Amino acid sequence: MLFSWIKGIIGNYLGVQRSKEFVSIVEDAPSASVENVLQIPAVWQCVTLICNTFKSLPINVIRIDKDDKRTIDKNHYLYQLLNYEPNQEMTPSEFKSTMCLNYLLSGNAFAKINRSAGGKYILSLFPLNAEQVEIIKDKGRVLYYKYHAPDNKDEIIEASNMLHWKGLGNGLIGISLKDFARSTLSEAVSAQNSAVDVFRNKGKLNGILTADSYMDKGQVKSFLESYNSMKTKSGIPVIPSAFKYQALALSPAETQLLETRKYNAEDFAKWFNVPAGLLSGEGDLNDLLRYFYKTEMLPVCTSFEEVLLKTLPAKDWTKYEIKCELSKVNRASDTERASLNATYVQNGIKTRNEVRREEGLKDIEGCDILTAQTNLAPVDQLGKDNYDPTQTSQTPLTTQPNKQ
Repeated sequence: MLFSWIKGIIGNYLGVQRSKEFVSIVEDAPSASVENVLQIPAVWQCVTLICNTFKSLPINVIRIDKDDKRTIDKNHYLYQLLNYEPNQEMTPSEFKSTMCLNYLLSGNAFAKINRSAGGKYILSLFPLNAEQVEIIKDKGRVLYYKYHAPDNKDEIIEASNMLHWKGLGNGLIGISLKDFARSTLSEAVSAQNSAVDVFRNKGKLNGILTADSYMDKGQVKSFLESYNSMKTKSGIPVIPSAFKYQALALSPAETQLLETRKYNAEDFAKWFNVPAGLLSGEGDLNDLLRYFYKTEMLPVCTSFEEVLLKTLPAKDWTKYEIKCELSKVNRASDTERASLNATYVQNGIKTRNEVRREEGLKDIEGCDILTAQTNLAPVDQLGKDNYDPTQTSQTPLTTQPNKQ
């Protein structure tokens, strides 16, 4: 089903003949399991980078009042699930990382929704292996899911009881990176296995033996047998003075193998939309992180927020917002967090006590008032000695303007 859809998509853009050739290449490449894919260092690094960032973000359920005031509703059942216990077997970070892993590699992440008796509340969210879920539309265009359980007992799940987080796709199903990147993955797995073979024998001596005089085939064979027997024993082989040993670096083929693995790392950085500098540690880290958060993490979070919102009754879609707190990525940097908090306080965005709570400090009396710097003068008052900053048109953030 997936490849027939891919043929249609590619055919629209590249022409029918080219799409057939491309899909043929994809289908002929060996299949890559999640286990094989994650054995590739670059894939592991990209996946853990995205999953670890995603699972560290709190997810807020924000209630929108009639006057457009927004308040985090910590008593909402969805907030409780996402931040305390999504199910009896998982912590919130484990739930989010499991969903993100399936989303990245399979293009689809599924979680079964268990509801209360009346269906009003969600009691738990339990992730399912994306490779064991089949999406089906019957003749009446009714969408449902078939879960192939490990005990060979299939389970039919209605669409209303399934949280389906889709990646890039046709709106019904997301593209599986494992399937679509089969050729690259197959090449990387082969390079990985070849590299293991190259370096497996630690006692192997890569070098050249030269003799001062001519040796016939019999002498060469006799010497090599003697030399190889010494090489397999512990210690350092001793060779006659008439011979010289010249150590070699990696062979051209082995050197090319390492280059191939390097280029594979860059390819996978592109597949996962991760700046290659974050994998190699090269470049300006702050710029790379800003690019990563803006081009990868923000779209990932936005799509997950929208999926979560759809689990609520339709009448609540305008009453609530679901937001991943991307600002929490600054928790790892004391300098950036302090600078951002200072900006919030000085510009009346947060009170000092709000900042203190986020830092794990207790409240201080008198610090629940929004404040802002008041030393900014109107342009028409610049240079005047009799300027009184208290008599400006600015209104303090802690008071309301006089009603006329």
